[in-house]
Amino acid sequence: MATFDDGAKAYDAEDFATAMSAWQEAADGGSAEAQYYLGQMYANGKGTEQDFKLALELFTPSAEAGYLEAEYSMGVLHHVGLGIDPDSAEAAYWYTKAADKGHPQAQCNLAGLYESGEGVTRDYVKAVDYYRKSSEQGYVVAVYNLGVMWQNGTGLEADVEKAIELYTIAAEAGLAAAQFNVGVILSTHERSPEEVEKARYWFGKAADQGHDNAREELEKLRSPA
Repeated sequence: MATFDDGAKAYDAEDFATAMSAWQEAADGGSAEAQYYLGQMYANGKGTEQDFKLALELFTPSAEAGYLEAEYSMGVLHHVGLGIDPDSAEAAYWYTKAADKGHPQAQCNLAGLYESGEGVTRDYVKAVDYYRKSSEQGYVVAVYNLGVMWQNGTGLEADVEKAIELYTIAAEAGLAAAQFNVGVILSTHERSPEEVEKARYWFGKAADQGHDNAREELEKLRSPA
């Protein structure tokens, strides 16, 4: 019987037909790992036609067996509605499974559900907690979202300086929304020459990534007062 490793070797060699065959055999034999990776091939259309329904069919037993990445993927498919109708409550269930095992993307996505109240009872404190757990692992989207919570005082006491600190981390990692937010805070603060120059820098970085509002703000700073 083919093993997961047989499929992995074929996949690494870009022999996708052999990889699928090996992983299918291993998946049929109950390998949660093979079920997940075969599901990923269908989800990504790698070596086959993209088919989210087949991906879901493969992720389901893998996730039910406790395979971490499959649990997260189940959350995504139910959240977005790929291969199945959107179901935020089901997404929250699977995100929680993965988040409580330390999966940073699951933690961030679950935090978003608690922030919006989709599929769960809105709970800003839990949202902050999961954003923090995710951001502590370096997940940039969570770092940015936690900055928004600090800036707005959502689920914790507002602290603009803490927001700037987190936005800057995300901005330095290349997140355009964070670059824009740093620029906004700096340009609407006391507007010292140093702050204006920093704002111009961050607006420029965001504008270079196609952020239209950043372009507009950059033009304002370039125009005479």
